[in-house]
Amino acid sequence: MEKRDAEILLNFLKDIMYSSRYQNLNVTILSPDAQDLGEGLNTLSKYILECKKYIDEVSSGNKGAKPVCEDNPFAKYIEQFVAAITDKE
Repeated sequence: MEKRDAEILLNFLKDIMYSSRYQNLNVTILSPDAQDLGEGLNTLSKYILECKKYIDEVSSGNKGAKPVCEDNPFAKYIEQFVAAITDKE
């Protein structure tokens, strides 16, 4: 992987962690050997943003909220957690 690719991917990872808006990484600016990693980070970014939105909904009192996308592997654990704490109330 080229140094430029590493810098782009690291900055995008920081955006995923600290930004509240969803951005897609334009993987065509990466070298061909880094594009698969870029696509993976795009998917991770989408999943994290969906989880943040779901958590915001639940924490604002909407215990009936559901995850936006059923194929998000992280959201199902949040949903199980919400169901568990809701059952105890």
